[in-house]
Amino acid sequence: MGTKIERIAEWVLRTNAHLPLPVLHVIGNFIGSLLAIIPSKRVLTCHTNIEACFPELSDIEQRRLLRKNFRQTACNLMEVGKFWLQPAEKNLALIRSVSGEEYVRHCLKNGKGVILATPHLGSWELFGSYCSSEYPLTSMFRKPPLKGLNKLIKDGREGSGGRYVPTDSSGIRALLKALRKGELIGILPDQVPSQGGVIAPFFGKPALTMNLLSSLAIKTNATVIFGFAERLPWSRGFRLHFLPPDELITTTSVEESAARINAQVEKCIRMAPDQYLWVYKRFQKNGEKFYDK
Repeated sequence: MGTKIERIAEWVLRTNAHLPLPVLHVIGNFIGSLLAIIPSKRVLTCHTNIEACFPELSDIEQRRLLRKNFRQTACNLMEVGKFWLQPAEKNLALIRSVSGEEYVRHCLKNGKGVILATPHLGSWELFGSYCSSEYPLTSMFRKPPLKGLNKLIKDGREGSGGRYVPTDSSGIRALLKALRKGELIGILPDQVPSQGGVIAPFFGKPALTMNLLSSLAIKTNATVIFGFAERLPWSRGFRLHFLPPDELITTTSVEESAARINAQVEKCIRMAPDQYLWVYKRFQKNGEKFYDK
């Protein structure tokens, strides 16, 4: 049955799955606008990140970006019930255009594995759904804090054909196997690793960066392609972007590879800076006081 919080969360997700996208975005914009003006740790984290990554913006511009970001983040939360519970074909119908997908097709056609790196930008759920509907896609799945939602989320993500494996050594072996077969794997490249990792620049600041992506690419000679689903204004749907690959991610040292990965994440973010997950403590391992200003 799950806890009371889990039952409420599931009810909200199932309700949102039946609401039109414009309605979800109206609600999300209202909630986000409200949360942006209420002092909280998340507002402080968001402001600290934006201030660190966009020092060229004035204080007014930074605060405007913060308000936009909270609205976008709330819209993202309102959408996930639809992407997990609605039939995949209905979700994919929300995609208005796709650019750069030829980079993926070229690699797979030549039998080369592809690491699809998707930052926490726009709708990473929809982006994953599209890719798994088009190609054999293997990704890692970490159980959510609300364990009662585990099956709902995993089933929803696999609804378009994707395969999700545990975040352990067996999952890593599954990713290696998929790459060596010339298939596609998906990784969120901007997560702070719980252990290991290397320090690499991110928006000019040192940041603890995962080395899993670099290690997989170097071991298998896979091509790393970054992509994301941009949320279009006025609830018109989504635009998918696949960026040209940086081949040096695969052919250099792990440290240099991590730096190039962060540069690609930054490139994606600058295309839609208001849609990144700025409430995430990306620099949390750089010192205890970074987010305690």
